[in-house]
Amino acid sequence: MDQPPLDNKTDFAAHPQLLVDRDGEMLVTVVKASFELQEDGGLELAPPERTRAIRLADLPWEKDKPESVAYPADVCLFKPATDVIFVATAYAPNGNAVPSFDVRVEVGPLKKSLVVFGRRLWVDKGAGLTAPGPIDQIDMRYDHAWGGTDDEDPAAIVEEPRNPIGTGVTRAPASLTHQPAPCIEDPSYPIWNAKTAPPPAGIGPVGRHWEPRRRYAGTYDRTWRELRAPLLPEDFDHRYNLCASPGLIADPPLAGGEPVRALNLTPEGALSFELPRVQVEIEFHVKGRPPAAFAPHLDTVLVDLLATGPQKPVAVEMVWRAHVKAPRRMKDARVVVRERGRA
Repeated sequence: MDQPPLDNKTDFAAHPQLLVDRDGEMLVTVVKASFELQEDGGLELAPPERTRAIRLADLPWEKDKPESVAYPADVCLFKPATDVIFVATAYAPNGNAVPSFDVRVEVGPLKKSLVVFGRRLWVDKGAGLTAPGPIDQIDMRYDHAWGGTDDEDPAAIVEEPRNPIGTGVTRAPASLTHQPAPCIEDPSYPIWNAKTAPPPAGIGPVGRHWEPRRRYAGTYDRTWRELRAPLLPEDFDHRYNLCASPGLIADPPLAGGEPVRALNLTPEGALSFELPRVQVEIEFHVKGRPPAAFAPHLDTVLVDLLATGPQKPVAVEMVWRAHVKAPRRMKDARVVVRERGRA
């Protein structure tokens, strides 16, 4: 697909793209700044060779498990708040395997606590759990939290809509006996048995077809197919584009400058820094229209703590976007991206 000329006057990645909304085609431009944590605890722009491109698709934890998303796609039309996403492995304190340990993240006003448990098994048809074994690390992915799908009987599928890839959900409790139980919990909702059905615990992105996102996707019925397709349904809500775990969506949006803290998501234990204060301007020039300039809010913060080391420092992605009604021809538009300020 053709793209309009892009005049990117920043050190950030920028990507203009045509997307379909409720009211027709829109020209959206997504801008992403890549920062890396320095030895003094501050964030600096990543060098050109590690500047992160705009992700056009979700990236899974494993190639053969596309439903388990680690890094969400950056492309969508609009987010009404700020997603805060952590991609990380949890580490037991001091590197010593223990039966359980805490994980905490804080970004500005947002705070979330989780508990990691060592291997536990269901007993007595899910009526209880064995004591946890020792654990020293685990990837913070929803596969290890409460949830799941039992589709053994296609006519009577049982699903945890908030986390259909988790563990614990079944139509037949007897099948749980001696099977692994969830390893990641919300301490406010401890799992005592298979009937507990707690909120799934996580700090990463929520799948596109999971709750709460699916409730905002709109109605794709016969009326939509006959009268509106391929436009989005009239009842589509842009909150569908928010993919952060419940409790990690900032509304009102973050502005930069917020403190970030993480506990037990790096081998060192505690981590803290401040988000940079960055302002971006996206300006659209469309033939036959006056220029339209936007100073969009920060709508995504992704903290990448996965497998960090000398060649892969702690990284932070900050994303902004803006859009206008698309011209009939992409060559009739031009996009200018500027940095209005940074502190």
